[in-house]
Amino acid sequence: MKKVTFIYAYEPTEVWSTPLSLIEEFKGRGWEVEIVSIGSNRTGIYHDNNLREWVESKPHTDMVLFMDWGRFDSPYLNKDLVPAVWVQESGDDPQNYARNFPKASRFHLTLTPDYTSYQSYTAAGINALWWTHFADTRLHVPMDVDIEYIAVTSRGLGGSQFLDHLTHHSDGMIGNKNGMIGIEHTKFLQSGLMVVQNSRWGEVTRRLFEAMACGRMVLTDRLDTSRKLDELFTDKVDIVYYNDMADCINLMNYYAENHEEREAIAQRGRLKVLNGHTQVQRVDTLLRAVGL
Repeated sequence: MKKVTFIYAYEPTEVWSTPLSLIEEFKGRGWEVEIVSIGSNRTGIYHDNNLREWVESKPHTDMVLFMDWGRFDSPYLNKDLVPAVWVQESGDDPQNYARNFPKASRFHLTLTPDYTSYQSYTAAGINALWWTHFADTRLHVPMDVDIEYIAVTSRGLGGSQFLDHLTHHSDGMIGNKNGMIGIEHTKFLQSGLMVVQNSRWGEVTRRLFEAMACGRMVLTDRLDTSRKLDELFTDKVDIVYYNDMADCINLMNYYAENHEEREAIAQRGRLKVLNGHTQVQRVDTLLRAVGL
């Protein structure tokens, strides 16, 4: 039986997280899984006590998967300390690329959801893989949910000036809240006719994939072609891109009125995600890349 060791800010009360999604996928494939916690994202307190003890125990594992949003580092994060394939998942690139890059040389492989970061890693001689965000098909599924809004966003008030402005001028027709976990978040994404998104860093975000998997049309800002979002999803086929605030409002109103067109885009988006952007394909890609 192969074994994978996850290093991340795990808490026993955790309901869902990106690492937990992959953990369940590995378990479903018959892998032995162990978790080394580096603290708590909830409290923002991190430490390497467990990591140090794990390294000093001279463990056996086939792969180490470090998943962090960029704020944690330790001398015990080093492929030379434990024989295994060491992988860094830099899931918060590009905004935390400057924090993730110095650690990359201590891993055999770095996974990044941002294509421009991928280019920067490889230009510096780092073994990297463009490994975009994904939806968890165990959680992000269509449900029978009452429609409360024209559109929803789980960015949360204060998280985006663009989305805050939309929310405040929508007469309550746009739902905007965050802090939801697991099934609560899934249901909220489906409480609107569509999901509206706006990137803070010109980045591809996980919310796009999650909303599509839930069967909702996604309306999002048109990113620079260097991010390659347009190569993942095609405008007005499986997603809808807007150019500015006025364009966003016009498109939102249009698709609120055109049910069949909106639902056709939503269903094509869902199929695109299910066929290429779930935890299943991401683990497949990872295992091929490291030869396990």
